[in-house]
Amino acid sequence: MTTDADKRSCREGETFPYLGRPLLLKYDGTDKVRFSDDGAYLLFPANRAHEGHTVLLHWYTARTEEIVRHLLPLWSKKLSLRPRSAGVRYAKTRWGSCNARGDLSFNSRIAMLSPHVAEYIVVHELCHLKQMNHSKAFWNEVAAALPDWSALRRKLRQEERAAVL
Repeated sequence: MTTDADKRSCREGETFPYLGRPLLLKYDGTDKVRFSDDGAYLLFPANRAHEGHTVLLHWYTARTEEIVRHLLPLWSKKLSLRPRSAGVRYAKTRWGSCNARGDLSFNSRIAMLSPHVAEYIVVHELCHLKQMNHSKAFWNEVAAALPDWSALRRKLRQEERAAVL
């Protein structure tokens, strides 16, 4: 769980994860957040330093939308499950949610997590379309899709400590 006290500054040299890999934040003359050519840095527009959290939140939201647009159709087809809608928004404590109407929501910070963990979250939420709880039947659905779900869940708990914005 993250709190306002957990928020990081957006100072140059601070580390922010992307796909589970730490990247150093570096200010430059760019007009938008992007990767350095060597992939070691997350380049941040120096003239927008005062908007740090907002700019990074928009960037992570866009990256998470890309991840969800890739994973959701694949897993929807594999599981024969179709959500009514799916969206991405920032949440402090939840990685995803599913309501009774079949609307899925995913946390903007998913792009901070390793790809297999992101996949686990997508599968987890899709399985809620069959079981709107965390019963044994629900976990059986998750296990049928991802036999290593328990290890992925543990990995999520490890990675979420660094996935703070």
